[in-house]
Amino acid sequence: MPELPEVEVVRATLEKELAGLTIKGIDCTYEPIIENITFFKEKVINQKIIGIKRYAKYLIFMLSEGAFLSHLRMEGKYFYVDSSYPIAKHQHVVFHLSNGYKLIYQDVRKFGRMEFKILGEVYTTPPLSELGIEANSKEYHLEELYSKLKKKSIPIKSLLLDQTFISGLGNIYVDEVLYNAQISPLRKSSTIKKKELEAILLSSQEILNEAILQKGTTIRSYTSSLGVTGNYQNYLKVHTKKECPNCNKGLSIIKIGGRTSYYCRVCQR
Repeated sequence: MPELPEVEVVRATLEKELAGLTIKGIDCTYEPIIENITFFKEKVINQKIIGIKRYAKYLIFMLSEGAFLSHLRMEGKYFYVDSSYPIAKHQHVVFHLSNGYKLIYQDVRKFGRMEFKILGEVYTTPPLSELGIEANSKEYHLEELYSKLKKKSIPIKSLLLDQTFISGLGNIYVDEVLYNAQISPLRKSSTIKKKELEAILLSSQEILNEAILQKGTTIRSYTSSLGVTGNYQNYLKVHTKKECPNCNKGLSIIKIGGRTSYYCRVCQR
C-alpha cells in the first residue's frame, strides 16, 4: 500500500506533467471509485488543473474552481500517457486532457476513491477533517497527542496506524519508526512516556522525509507514475529483514492487529 512518501512522489511526478492542463472529459468503467459520479463530472470537466497537493495519503488535485481528492488505497496507480495508449483491464478512470494526453487511474482491487470538494471544504469536511496531524510534520502539539495516547490501551503500533491519531504512517514505516525510537510495537499506548512519544514523532519526521528523498519504498506492487520506483527498501532496518542491524539477533515477526510486524525483542522495549 502506498504510504505518505510514495504518495508524495506520485504528487510531485504528476504535478510536473499536469499543472496548467484542462480536463476535457472523464470515462469511468467502475463508478464506485468516484463519489457521486454525475456531480463529479459536472464539476471537474472543463476545469484547469492548477496544481496537486497532498495531505497524509490523499492527493488533492487543485482546480480552477474547487478540487478533487484521490486516495490510492491498496494498489491505486496513475499513468500519464498519450492518446494512442490502449486502456487495460484494470484501468477504471480516464481523464482526457487538453494537450491530447490521458491521465489513467488503475486499481486492480478497486478500493481507491475520488471525491470533488469546493475549496472551502477540502480540509474542513471528511475525510481530511478526520485525520490527525501528518506524521512528518514539525508542528505537532506534544501535550495534546500525549493526552490522547494515555487514554489508549491498544498496542502502540496499532495506534500509529490509526490515521485519526497521526496520519500518513502505514505498516512498513511504523515498523521502522518504532525500531528507530527503540520502542516495542507491543507496548500498550498508555505506557508510553512523553519522551518516548517525542522520540516516535522525531523518528517519523526523519524516516518519512528520507523516504521521500529516496522516492519511496518499492515492495510488492508499489511503483509511482511515469516509471519512477523507490529506493528506500534498501534503507529498511527491520521490515522484511531477518536480523537486527544493531545486536545481530534474529528479529521477531508477529501479527499485530492483523498486520505483519517486525521488531527486535532485545533493542526495542
